[in-house]
Amino acid sequence: MADLNIKNGKVFLETGLIEAGISIDNGKIVAIGKENALLDADKTIDARNRVIIPGGIDVHTHILDLVYAYRDDFYTGTQAAASGGITTVLEMPLGIEGKSVTEAFDMQLNTMKEKCLIDFGLIGAAGQTTIDSIHELAQKGCIAYKTFMTNPPEEEAELRDLAAKDDYYLLKIFSEIARTGLVASVHAENDAIIQNEVNRLRAAGKKDFQAHTESRPPVAEDEACASALVLGHYTAVKLNLVHMSSNRAFSFIRTARKKGWDVTCEVTPHHLLLTSENGTRIGAWAKVDPPLRSQEHVKAAWDALNDGTIDMVASDHSPYSHHEKESDNIFECGSGTPGVETLLPVMLDAVNKERIKLNRLVETTSRTPAKRFGIYPQKGVIAVNADADLVIVNMKKEYTIKNENMFTKSKVTVFDGMKVQGVIEKTLVRGTIVYDNGEFHVKKGYGAFITQRKQLPKENNK
Repeated sequence: MADLNIKNGKVFLETGLIEAGISIDNGKIVAIGKENALLDADKTIDARNRVIIPGGIDVHTHILDLVYAYRDDFYTGTQAAASGGITTVLEMPLGIEGKSVTEAFDMQLNTMKEKCLIDFGLIGAAGQTTIDSIHELAQKGCIAYKTFMTNPPEEEAELRDLAAKDDYYLLKIFSEIARTGLVASVHAENDAIIQNEVNRLRAAGKKDFQAHTESRPPVAEDEACASALVLGHYTAVKLNLVHMSSNRAFSFIRTARKKGWDVTCEVTPHHLLLTSENGTRIGAWAKVDPPLRSQEHVKAAWDALNDGTIDMVASDHSPYSHHEKESDNIFECGSGTPGVETLLPVMLDAVNKERIKLNRLVETTSRTPAKRFGIYPQKGVIAVNADADLVIVNMKKEYTIKNENMFTKSKVTVFDGMKVQGVIEKTLVRGTIVYDNGEFHVKKGYGAFITQRKQLPKENNK
């Protein structure tokens, strides 16, 4: 006897779509096939004319509840995620004044356990001042590490524990992370180029949206990408380059991959679907790092996504309050934008527009994230014994994305007004319906903490 059957749908398996049903018991998939292959069940969902895909894994979110709960918290942030078909988030680390990175990790973890509606992993801080904590964070269950190659501005003190001010420290950080066997996720932009460009533009009195774009030119990303690739290969760390956007950087990654270097990279939907010209129209909510770029770079991103150079599509969900985006000086506005809620919807629309195949979308939003971060085949696939993390989609239905319908606290999306095809109707996490056509069916704290499946080295193995 199973807890739940989903019948009559088109189920996405690793071999492609098949007409089948799914039996779920105790949070796991226990059978897949025609109706006669399914178990008897207490409840049934009729998924006729619907596509069932693995739950999305967003490997890059900055909900940052403990310091910025007025922007988003782990309840509203995971509501937003579930409504967008995301069943697992990997949350970025947060520095808390007066607390060590390990204390901050514990505080963040406890708060997520109390509030999250979906499953979650927690990424550890790896900066020049926190190298000695890398191993302890691994023992606490961090799923990866995050490092900035740029120094955060004064108003973003919570990110200082993640900064590596030069390549010497990046080398030390990579060497230590490599010993844990975990992934090193890196924000690759050259700090010296950016800071000097910002100073030049400020001195010239420039403060419009394009000044931000100009202050972070592609070469800043290209140089940092190249440095990270070389140091990553030298230290044999599992390198992951986040939110890449430059055509030349994609070329560097493509070349490194051909040489067998251990590197993956992410792209965001906003870098795929928006240009810097769109950003001028949208305004400060489109201020992101790295910035939106020209159509040339957008085309290169799509090419890299479809040829396999890009491994994962991730949101870089970074909500702000309206007050923090109101200044007429772009340099005074926060960098980041909400995105976890719209990641899958806009990419499903891209499937319908034949810009990407469904198989490639599932690969970049479910299967590869699970494999890269060590949670496959528990997550990222529809298969017997896997967690029943599922998304039921009406691929034919159209709707318009609107700010007022967002669940994230700011109720803002850079895709406001965009008409898309492909409606996420239900999101299941471990066999339980979390989201169903605008309503949520679990309480705060349903989400479970996930870690890598393999055993980490013990402290005395150092």
